[in-house]
Amino acid sequence: MTRISHFFVYIICISISLINAETIPRFDMRDKDGIIFDPIAPRAGERLVATCTLVGLTPNDKRHVEWSLERFNDGKNFTLAVDTDVLQFNQPVPRLQAIHGRLTDTNLREVYSTRFLNVISEPVVLESSTKDIEVNDGDSVTLICNAQGYPTPNIEWQKADAQPLGSGHIRQVGSQLHLYHVTSRDSGIYKCLASNLVGFGSEWTLKLSVRFRPYIYCQREVGQATDFQVDVYMECYVYGYPPPKISWRKERSAGLPNMKYDKDIWNSQKYLIEATIPEMSICTDCILSRLTIINVEQADLGNYYINATSPGFLSEYGRINLYRKKNIIIYLKKKPITSNYFWSI
Repeated sequence: MTRISHFFVYIICISISLINAETIPRFDMRDKDGIIFDPIAPRAGERLVATCTLVGLTPNDKRHVEWSLERFNDGKNFTLAVDTDVLQFNQPVPRLQAIHGRLTDTNLREVYSTRFLNVISEPVVLESSTKDIEVNDGDSVTLICNAQGYPTPNIEWQKADAQPLGSGHIRQVGSQLHLYHVTSRDSGIYKCLASNLVGFGSEWTLKLSVRFRPYIYCQREVGQATDFQVDVYMECYVYGYPPPKISWRKERSAGLPNMKYDKDIWNSQKYLIEATIPEMSICTDCILSRLTIINVEQADLGNYYINATSPGFLSEYGRINLYRKKNIIIYLKKKPITSNYFWSI
């Protein structure tokens, strides 16, 4: 019993006779029930029998029968069996092709008998397909999806979030997906779907990450009453890949007109810095950074700066001005970091 585990092969049956007899080759393939295939198209996993028969030799003739395999993908040859007219395949693999029977006598006269075998199977996406990949903003990239199966699978690309592809369409057919001059909008999860008449095969997913310089969206200003034991929130969306390093600073006066300096802000009894990853429906490749100023006082008023740094790119900053309000703004407890619900008193 022979189990084939490689694709694109053909089988050779070689019979060497010791007399110059007229031979008529016969070559057939049968399924598990003994039915001859023509054309040969069993399902993957079914048992198959190959028979190499010589006609025209007498019982006294000597011969040598050999089954060999030549693999199409690398040209290597293997001997499968000798001195047997029957070769059995247990669980043939998808798309085993071009099975030949060749009979050779002592005069080196060769006769070929050829049959083709295609094993019907659902599509399988191969590991040679493109895996997670990172590219720079403005680059072009080709995503490849390799699939096997019979009949030949149809391949379709789409993004997991159902956003349009670079072509502007939601779906695109073909084993290769070309993306030109990519931007951060092209980042995300891509899916490759392979299908044929037998059914839908496995799904292949990969993540495309586009490296781009940081940029920041902030509230312009935030107001709060001072010296009433109340807090204030400041929020900024920071974009960039790889994820940038974020820091906050407070602008302070140096005691002289028009002379100011910045002081780094850290988590303390006065400040609380938080960062979360918003849902993909809000933004991708972004961080929501919040600075909470606890018990706002007159000295807390002024400009606050957020800095974003990422390797290989220039730093980016945003600014929020905290000004004094007459009315107290009381933020709801357990306030979602993505919202700005408040009461005004």
